[in-house]
Amino acid sequence: MRKEAIKIKCPDRIQFGDPMYFEDYRNDPEKLQKLVVDYRPQPGFKAGVSLVETEHPEYPGFIARTMTIYFAPEQYLSIYMGGKMYASQKIDRKEIGVDTACYLIEVDGRYEDIKTGGDGYWGDYQELYREINGKKFIDAVVISIAMPDEQSFEGMKHLAEYFFEDISQDKVPKKADKKKEREDR
Repeated sequence: MRKEAIKIKCPDRIQFGDPMYFEDYRNDPEKLQKLVVDYRPQPGFKAGVSLVETEHPEYPGFIARTMTIYFAPEQYLSIYMGGKMYASQKIDRKEIGVDTACYLIEVDGRYEDIKTGGDGYWGDYQELYREINGKKFIDAVVISIAMPDEQSFEGMKHLAEYFFEDISQDKVPKKADKKKEREDR
């Protein structure tokens, strides 16, 4: 139904997950790492956010909203934000669940507890990578966060504006603009 792609300043750190997990497992980093996202982008990565609103045909009237954060080198970011990847890449995926009907999002010290209205899986963390000589090279990281039912598209956009700095609409030039760009050279 609606989709917006937004370029942002790459944050230094993003955390996402059940606030209880961050508290209960703070002294067990191995267990905590399996349950939540605590990601620090690697040097050279840029970031973008995609806000998507869709209606599921099998559930008329149900609108799902998702905020997805992408991290990758700048020249490849639009590929991943377009939902694509390279055939040679593999994916490691971790689902992010909650047991307290709430999740925390924290980006560089700005945080919000989001009441979900229910337990279960509310997002995921994906690493897109290549293996060369048995060594893993991460090409991109994708963090998807499902919004609660009562969250509007505008509310989701306000959250993105709160969490991320230097937000700008990622507008793809129209064909006419590309033609003019060639003429200007």
